[in-house]
Amino acid sequence: MISTKDLIESCIDEIRPLIEQESQLKIPEKDLPIKLKKMILQDVSLCAIVRDEKMNPAGGIERFVSSHVPFVEEAIIVDTGSLDGTREILEGLKQKYKNLKVFDHKFEGFADARNYSLSKAKTKYTLVLDADELITHQHPNNDWEKIKDILELKKERYLFEMRWILPDGQEYFRGDAHNGRLTLRSKANYAKLLHERLNEKDFELPSFESKIFIRHFASKLEALKEKKINWYNQPDVWFSLTDESSFNEEIISKCIAPSQVKGFSNWKDYNPQGDLYE
Repeated sequence: MISTKDLIESCIDEIRPLIEQESQLKIPEKDLPIKLKKMILQDVSLCAIVRDEKMNPAGGIERFVSSHVPFVEEAIIVDTGSLDGTREILEGLKQKYKNLKVFDHKFEGFADARNYSLSKAKTKYTLVLDADELITHQHPNNDWEKIKDILELKKERYLFEMRWILPDGQEYFRGDAHNGRLTLRSKANYAKLLHERLNEKDFELPSFESKIFIRHFASKLEALKEKKINWYNQPDVWFSLTDESSFNEEIISKCIAPSQVKGFSNWKDYNPQGDLYE
């Protein structure tokens, strides 16, 4: 039996040609279904690096793509060596999202991968997100419209507020989401093998500090500790932004993927708090 959701999706596909022919049918943009809304952020590329994200606390790579790619002019996703099927899923999604571009790049550190993704962008601005993060388009509000508004300020860098959300509902405020996530492409460049950050000179760019949230869905604290030890080789739960010397060099030298590391399935468990946001 066909589900209600599938029926609605089918109907939307049927009427899409009519809606796209403005001479035949005039419907205000605000009244269109999300699937039919025009891209919101012109001249902005979403840039993400992924590895083994078929499932993650935010709902996995398919949810990440469907939640973000429709709202930008271009989406660049760089796969650094997935073994869990993430790369194959992305290849399939390119048929649905024509603005999605997928690249492969050997993992040699987080900043290196981040900069590679930025190098593929063709737009004026780049928006950097991770696959376990979410910018909402509907509930509790449409933050894409807010981003569109602040872009009118024509700053070189925009800061966001990071909220870490644990499965039990606890939220942790993480300041300005490490650094400016929305930056002029020509001015964005990352440094550091681990816990990558924009180069220090980029912190001097004319910036705007927004109140827009990037929500990061985390796994349980026990799983975070396990990830810190087995993947990052660091015992504390919260990341140290200065210490990268302890990062397990075998991960790079032997091209070890996250799915090959002990405890991987635990830190990729879905966070049910994700059901509260869209």
